[in-house]
Amino acid sequence: MRLFRFTKKIRQSLALVGTVWICTSTNEPDASYYKLIFANEDQVEGWVKYNSQEEEVKVFSADYKKTKNILHVKKEDDVFMAVYDRNQITAVVDGQKMRFSKT
Repeated sequence: MRLFRFTKKIRQSLALVGTVWICTSTNEPDASYYKLIFANEDQVEGWVKYNSQEEEVKVFSADYKKTKNILHVKKEDDVFMAVYDRNQITAVVDGQKMRFSKT
């Protein structure tokens, strides 16, 4: 029976692998959007597209863990949690509520 539980946990994390999520509501006047890219089953990258730059800028790479519909994202001492559903990730980061939509 343990084998089946382990497989389910892997499947939960794999649901996000390779997906890209965009948040267009930003508190930064120069930021066009924020982007999350789930690189593999335990790494997520954060990107920002600034209006003044042509290319997106990678702002962090962090570990993440998905437990049911909760994402725990951790980079060193910084931690935030988000609520995941198939089409949206909602998080509060630095006091700002952010809604990321799947692209």
